[in-house]
Amino acid sequence: MTGVEERLRDALAAKAATVPDDGATGVLPVPRARRSGGRWWAPVAVAAAIVVVVAATVVGTRTVAPVAPPVPAAPVTSALGGLAPPVRQVWPGAVHEIPTTAPGGRAFVPNGFVSDRVVVGQGLTKNRPDGIWSYDVDKRRFTRIAPLVKGRQPHGPVVSGDGYVAWSTIHDGNVEIWAVPVGGGVPRRLASVTAPVSSDNEIFGAQSLAIADGMAVWSASDGGVYRVRLNSKGAEWMLVLGSKGFHLVEWPWAGWPRKERGLDHEVTRPMEHLKNVITGETRDARAPSGRTSWNDCGLTWCLNGAEAWRRDGTGRRALPGAATDALLSGRFVLLHQRDRAGRAATAVHDIATGRTGLLFTTPTRKGDKAPPTLHLQDGMVWYQTGRGTQVLVDLAHAAR
Repeated sequence: MTGVEERLRDALAAKAATVPDDGATGVLPVPRARRSGGRWWAPVAVAAAIVVVVAATVVGTRTVAPVAPPVPAAPVTSALGGLAPPVRQVWPGAVHEIPTTAPGGRAFVPNGFVSDRVVVGQGLTKNRPDGIWSYDVDKRRFTRIAPLVKGRQPHGPVVSGDGYVAWSTIHDGNVEIWAVPVGGGVPRRLASVTAPVSSDNEIFGAQSLAIADGMAVWSASDGGVYRVRLNSKGAEWMLVLGSKGFHLVEWPWAGWPRKERGLDHEVTRPMEHLKNVITGETRDARAPSGRTSWNDCGLTWCLNGAEAWRRDGTGRRALPGAATDALLSGRFVLLHQRDRAGRAATAVHDIATGRTGLLFTTPTRKGDKAPPTLHLQDGMVWYQTGRGTQVLVDLAHAAR
């Protein structure tokens, strides 16, 4: 049996085990969301992702967190049960509605939370990033953290930690890492590393950029974990010894193999092997009895179609809906739900606790209003309302 056939068998088996045969029409599989952070896209293309369409965007930024302790198994819920309660009801302190426009009429694209009350992101003028901004959800006020150096627009989202914000760029064939204190200042280039180039001359940028232990850390598209101190003078970056071929999951853990949709073969066990690039400790994922593959695997949880389990193969549980194939912040997943009355919705599910919050309903008939674009990234889920505001769900807060 081929890898593709094994994954199909597992997915069908998982769904059959969780969905009762009541004659109702089953939920359709959710369209696969794509991870960004690999190929370079022009700033105009990045800005175009804001347009309200029926889609989901995954931004491949990893948060920094320790290995989670064992968590009691969550109750099993049918994929055709009732729709989840509103996300504001499930995680009231994690949901914020903020403006889409920053001072000067520029669009504000949120990238992540610096704290429970402050979100950072990029200001766009004429579809081009021109500065790093923050927004205080209590004071309802924007603050410009720093302007962007001309020709150095961020490639991927801005990340934060240790009192800094950082981002990567592509310039003259190099991956550059830039940083500035979250309180504001002049951006400094921390590192400039030759960017990997594909056989057809496509340039690939930094992946899974994060801040940890006073450093900016990231992966190259062809593998390897890099680090540079936040107080670097610009020539002190290094490839972490023993990390070649591995991709950053959550510092200091990196994994292999990485899921690649551009390959001519399916990766059926992504991130099967983990390695602590500081201590050298390794951990391998295991599938539960009757399963042979998975769609995504983090430090603690693995995901496969309609179910999830711990990395050691224990704690298998059904998911209350059809899931995307990407874990967010190591434990959250986007779901499409449908109840017995035929109503459909998009929701966020916490695998660790079993809690699910409904984001918005989705069309089930021709002529129904299309849902907004849902942007997914580690640490945050967000979408525009169409009323000059955007709704942000802080996953770090929801995980508490």
